[in-house]
Amino acid sequence: MASESWRDLRPPSATSGDDDGTTGYIEYFQVRQLHTLQRPVTESAYEMAFVVSSQVMELYFGLLCHELARARREVHDDDVCAASRTLRRSVSHLRALEGTWESYADMTPADWNPIKARLGKGESSSVHSYMYRHMAFLLGLKSSKMLEPHRSTPLIHKGLQEALSAPSLYDEVLALLQRRELPLPDSVVHRDFAEPYVTRPEVEAAWVRVYREESFAELRALGELLTQVSEHFTLWLQRHLTVTVRTFGAKPGYYGTDAVAWLRRGLDQPVFPELWSSRTAM
Repeated sequence: MASESWRDLRPPSATSGDDDGTTGYIEYFQVRQLHTLQRPVTESAYEMAFVVSSQVMELYFGLLCHELARARREVHDDDVCAASRTLRRSVSHLRALEGTWESYADMTPADWNPIKARLGKGESSSVHSYMYRHMAFLLGLKSSKMLEPHRSTPLIHKGLQEALSAPSLYDEVLALLQRRELPLPDSVVHRDFAEPYVTRPEVEAAWVRVYREESFAELRALGELLTQVSEHFTLWLQRHLTVTVRTFGAKPGYYGTDAVAWLRRGLDQPVFPELWSSRTAM
């Protein structure tokens, strides 16, 4: 049967959200609600994939916030074993997050332009993903500028302000290194956590010792898990850049900024920086 629109060809019985009976599966996973959350507004063949993939990304951002906050608490409590298990799960989540780009990796500008036209000029930009900002702050990528797009949503803005001012996972790891008698100055461990992290030679030297001396084997294993988290987060950013260049080119992005240049700058800010720079001296 021909359809008047190509926007949504899923079976109506699955997407209506009607409450006519249920099963344990439907209730536990909120299946009815999930299938009513996609509302494509164009005839682009890629919009449904774009919407679903973006929503899945948001769910993974939330999952990673949960896991990274848990790892931060476990490190604070000196439970390196538990933190390591949590970080291993986080690496798996980040690998899955990378895969979310696959559903529309071959989208062209012709496929994207109708979607972009309906999103408006900045109002639906990915810069408004507050859960991504929470995740970035937990990873130590702090910037007060990232709060600006959320001033119109006071509760979200307040939560982000609190996350900006709190220690990141890396801040707690550095405090752990100091408690394990590695010579880190107090200015590294006790600082204004809302300010962007600045690399320090003392931190680099501490990681060199962790990797060289067998007495720090537990911390070395933790360092490797943190490195994997950093690596897979960077791979996700690289995929974001590639998809943007493919679908968007060098057009101006949010508030007229160069979207591609903005994404490239993000790749120049590695997560847990001394875990990478210290390898030159190892």
